[in-house]
Amino acid sequence: FSILVVACLTTAVYAASLNGTAQMVVEPNDDYVPWPGDNWLRSMASDASNSFTFDGYTYNSAYEAVLNGDPASNSVKNFNAYINSFIIPHDVSIKMVKTFGTFWGHHVTCYIRNLFAGMIVYYGTAGFFHYHCYIHPRSKEIFKDRKRPSNEIIWHQIKLAQASLFIYVLLPAISEFVIEEGYTKTYYTFAEIGGFLPYLMHTLVYFSLVEIGIYWMHRTLHTNKFLYKHIHMPHHYYSRPETLTPWASISFHPLDGMLQACPYVLCLPIVPCHYLTHTIMIFLTAVWATYIHDAMDWNIDPIMGSKYHTVHHTHYIYNYGQIFTFCDRIWGTLRVPVGKTGVIEGPKKVKLLPAAKGWFGNGRGKTKAL
Repeated sequence: FSILVVACLTTAVYAASLNGTAQMVVEPNDDYVPWPGDNWLRSMASDASNSFTFDGYTYNSAYEAVLNGDPASNSVKNFNAYINSFIIPHDVSIKMVKTFGTFWGHHVTCYIRNLFAGMIVYYGTAGFFHYHCYIHPRSKEIFKDRKRPSNEIIWHQIKLAQASLFIYVLLPAISEFVIEEGYTKTYYTFAEIGGFLPYLMHTLVYFSLVEIGIYWMHRTLHTNKFLYKHIHMPHHYYSRPETLTPWASISFHPLDGMLQACPYVLCLPIVPCHYLTHTIMIFLTAVWATYIHDAMDWNIDPIMGSKYHTVHHTHYIYNYGQIFTFCDRIWGTLRVPVGKTGVIEGPKKVKLLPAAKGWFGNGRGKTKAL
């Protein structure tokens, strides 16, 4: 829910800042370039050191070449080029254009940016949760009746996650490609969708389809023996609470992460979605994955929080959902833990409620301790 709210609010604030709240649903004229506009390109053109020659043409910057001097023709591409301009050194962007051409050079630059951003998100969020779980003074209270993860398991997760990142970040790069090339119903301004209310309705439908898609993709990765053995099983190497940490969030086969997150892209040709909303959802999903792998019990129903995901790792066939418990309730795969999921020994060890019958399926298993 927090992902949906933050994505919608951020997009609304952004849309209001484009032309002012009163102009949010006014159709822009042909010369209108939504934020970041085209002043940033003019600013780069004013610096003679940014110019270069490629294929017999002289450009004021790598991004003028990428945009063909017309930022108004593709607002999403203009946005991505602008973001690249202050994250990627300009010499690198020029090198990518000269090596791969203006089209693929842009997408290779976006991939490099996504890799850099993915590393920041992974190490930043996992480091933040690591401090609060294992270093903060309250960690003594947290682990008084449960085992701490070993340094060896944390290091194992970091190495696997870093190796996976190089391929995993291809998914947002693919997303940017299909959006910029017009293969989706993604839009960039509220004017294109008719205002805030249509935006909100389409966003709710999009998010719901994504949630259902991720549930079934995750469940298929378990029920299909080939996919489980060769793709998903490495992530379930962490099968006990003391082996789950924030660093396990993307410690998986890279195709595993791409498959589980692909509904964010596959739903774009079906339901209109604001580009910024889509991007923020993907970003916050990475943060969410860190939270649900910390094996703590900070959870508010019907959120599919860490207590539910810990049960998924210990029992495999339950709690496949991403953000909410709704899909697991509907298809009968929800198991609710009673007590602290990290306590697996002694009189206070956690127990599971029986799996209830879903609307379109039956739960599996009986009450048992972890």
